[in-house]
Amino acid sequence: MTTSVSKAAAPAEPRRGRLGLVVIGALTAVMAAGFGILAAHTGQTPGIVPQTVTYQITDTSVEINYSVAKGKDDEVRCTVDAYDTDLAVLAQKEVSVPAGTSGVKGTETLQTPRRATGARIRDCRKV
Repeated sequence: MTTSVSKAAAPAEPRRGRLGLVVIGALTAVMAAGFGILAAHTGQTPGIVPQTVTYQITDTSVEINYSVAKGKDDEVRCTVDAYDTDLAVLAQKEVSVPAGTSGVKGTETLQTPRRATGARIRDCRKV
């Protein structure tokens, strides 16, 4: 009498189809886009857009030209500052944009204790 022994069944390998890879790729792309949108708007106040237009640096002062766009009925305050190579603030001034206008362009001169490397307008908020 002869007996035949059948081969043991090989363990099933997971199947990676294109559909699974497409779903994982789409989910990753959506999450990356959402993270990018959140990161881009961190620290901003909606509806207020400050912009540094130009600045001119001398040994003891900085002249900065800026613009601020906002809602017409909002009163807004922003900080204009000058900084050095270590981003340490050398001088700063608060500027106001009154209600009744949708924006303003302005120029400020900041006196600095030593030569600055840059200037900016930042930290705009409704009053």
